[in-house]
Amino acid sequence: MAKLSLLVRTTVAIAAARSPRVPRSQAKADGCCPCFGTSFLTRFRQQGPHVVARLAASLLATVACLLIATAAPAAEPVANFPSRPVRIVVPFTPGGGTDIIARKLAPAMQGHLGQSVVIENKPGANARIGANLVAKAEPDGYTILLTTSGAFVISPFIGGKPPYEPLKDFAPVTLVARSSFLVVAGPKVPASSITDLIALAKRQPGKVTYASSGVGGPPHLAAELLKRAADFDIRMIPYGGTGDVNVALLRGDVDIALGAIPAMATTLQQQDVKALAVTSARRSAALPNVPSIAETVPGYDFSTWFAVAAPAGTPRPIIERMRAAVLSALNDASVIEAFARDGSEIATSTPEELRELMEADYAKYGALIRSLNIKD
Repeated sequence: MAKLSLLVRTTVAIAAARSPRVPRSQAKADGCCPCFGTSFLTRFRQQGPHVVARLAASLLATVACLLIATAAPAAEPVANFPSRPVRIVVPFTPGGGTDIIARKLAPAMQGHLGQSVVIENKPGANARIGANLVAKAEPDGYTILLTTSGAFVISPFIGGKPPYEPLKDFAPVTLVARSSFLVVAGPKVPASSITDLIALAKRQPGKVTYASSGVGGPPHLAAELLKRAADFDIRMIPYGGTGDVNVALLRGDVDIALGAIPAMATTLQQQDVKALAVTSARRSAALPNVPSIAETVPGYDFSTWFAVAAPAGTPRPIIERMRAAVLSALNDASVIEAFARDGSEIATSTPEELRELMEADYAKYGALIRSLNIKD
């Protein structure tokens, strides 16, 4: 503003200097300060609108030059992207499933992009801290988000309104993977399939129990969705984590449990523990002999997905460049092997397909969470 004020004053002075001068005595007669050897009153009397027009033109030209000179530096040409390291923000702690996926992708992405790809963990508040960091970042492709579906379609409905708009503040890049959950029956439960479980629950409404690692988490929502789809009732017993869930199942404290496939793997090795079904629409490549719930309850599908997103407003060529890097990494043999080992299945999409998925799941799980009256 100081520069603008100075230039305005300078412009006025220049315009005045260029205007016809009149004798100092005449200026004094007009009762005005003769600082420029004339007065505005005299000028207007002699020149009329011509003086005003010259002054306005000079002022506008100067302001335009100032705005150009003080504008932000020109954006980096898209063709040069990336010219420096790219940061992948993971909104979870190191060592978790999302972090492992990010660290598998990063080295392979570097080879495609020709720049370093660094992982930055920003855990907390159900993924909101990391997601918000990316939502508020410059839309230049150098800060992107790798997260689970929960940050977009579950977290916004639990614990109050997040500081970002999940469907407006991000530019979808691509899906990365899908991961389903496993329904396991304990040793004392007379059920060997989802059909058996539903029949048992209908004979004993509200008596069959299931363990879940927390209220509002994916296993909880998967079970509630199944209850509605098949019209039966089972009762949730919440636990602090998957380890506690497994112990409770083996002790017979609960009848069934839901958990991520890798987390339930050791439990399946125990005698008389039965894998009833996976929650995804199709069978999992990690457990091809275990049916999907959809084979018994048509239309049922619950899976978490992993995706890459950039800040809203990121240019489409940069989105496509980043997407190509992710797809290239997903074709790497070591990445494929790591996904298979963890029970996740590689799944990709166009930005438009990912947006459609985000919008559909946002509506689906938002309605479910509101109906369950889950607040935190």
